[in-house]
Amino acid sequence: MSRLNAARERLDKAVARLEKALEGLDDSDSGDGAAAKGELSAVRRDYAKLSKAADQVEQRLDKAIGQLKLVLEP
Repeated sequence: MSRLNAARERLDKAVARLEKALEGLDDSDSGDGAAAKGELSAVRRDYAKLSKAADQVEQRLDKAIGQLKLVLEP
């Protein structure tokens, strides 16, 4: 699961960088700030969905590995 955790960390850091970059933007900046904030909201929604799916995959893999260990034990 270390690859999954590493991928999550990279995604977390990327979202944090986006948030930091958008902190100074104002909605009145010719629409650019509003558009960027809208995109960030979409990225956050996608991240939440992907994070939930990754958790489910991790749980299923752990269960499958546990079952295989039981079958393979002498």
